[in-house]
Amino acid sequence: MNIKQLNQLPIQGFLGKIGIEPSYQRGENLWYISPVREPENSPSFKVNTSMNRWYDYGTLQGGKLFDLAEKLNPELDTSGVIEKVNSLFFFEQQHQNVRTFVQPIQQSVTDGKHNPSAILIREVKALGSNRAITDYLESRGISVQVARPYCKEVDYQISDKGYFAVGFQNRSGGYELRSPYFKGSSSPKDITLIQNGNRSVCVLEGFMDFLSLLTLQHKQHPIKSDFLVLNSVSLVERSLDVLKGYHNVFMYLDRDKAGKQALEKYQLAGLSIVDVSRMYLGFKDLNDYLMDQKSRQQELKQQQTLRQSKGMHI
Repeated sequence: MNIKQLNQLPIQGFLGKIGIEPSYQRGENLWYISPVREPENSPSFKVNTSMNRWYDYGTLQGGKLFDLAEKLNPELDTSGVIEKVNSLFFFEQQHQNVRTFVQPIQQSVTDGKHNPSAILIREVKALGSNRAITDYLESRGISVQVARPYCKEVDYQISDKGYFAVGFQNRSGGYELRSPYFKGSSSPKDITLIQNGNRSVCVLEGFMDFLSLLTLQHKQHPIKSDFLVLNSVSLVERSLDVLKGYHNVFMYLDRDKAGKQALEKYQLAGLSIVDVSRMYLGFKDLNDYLMDQKSRQQELKQQQTLRQSKGMHI
């Protein structure tokens, strides 16, 4: 399958296969809670079934199926995205009763009100027993050794279906959940504070960035700091009282519009801020930077192996 063939597949079918159902339908338009942004209260993601196109009113972006699959799988290259989508359609046809590694969020709107299906946490286990979760972390440049003290393998349920994902707990007991296909969270949504008894704190948007920072520093000097993970830039206000107790606040926010707006809010709050985002200049966030570093290291190893092999004689 190539990109042209992939784009002929129905977008609503693709979303359905990863557990994302429309909130309602108006004519030829299906409306969804946006799968490409943080959870919202009102559907603003549209799929036109006649044109087979999607559009997200929150980001003012849209396109064909491949564009959407690419957004939902930022860690994959073009061939990886094609293979992923192809396997979804093929897999469902051939293995209807096999449980797939999918993180769905099903939400609905009835009479204009938002009624999201609850995510029920069924079991929480230490990392390492589920190979699919380990592979997912490694695809993001994160080792199990780095993630294990902070993340869990979470089995959860939506309606009558069970799924599993990497889980990162917030201070109120809710979990941020990540799989190769989607990101979401169980209730309640809140920030995560990791205290090590330090007078400085590093602030990050998501736990993948937090794990990326630990990975980047793993072979150097460990960061002597507390950590605050927002889990959503919408929780900036909630973090202010916590951060006011620190002498230095190091900001590792995304280098996008939302990240810049969050940084401005912190600056207006009068915190002692150090913007460290120049560390990953040219990349959206720390995880993108980490994956680029990993790729460069792999290329260097391959070049060294090639040079060594050319120098061998029989």
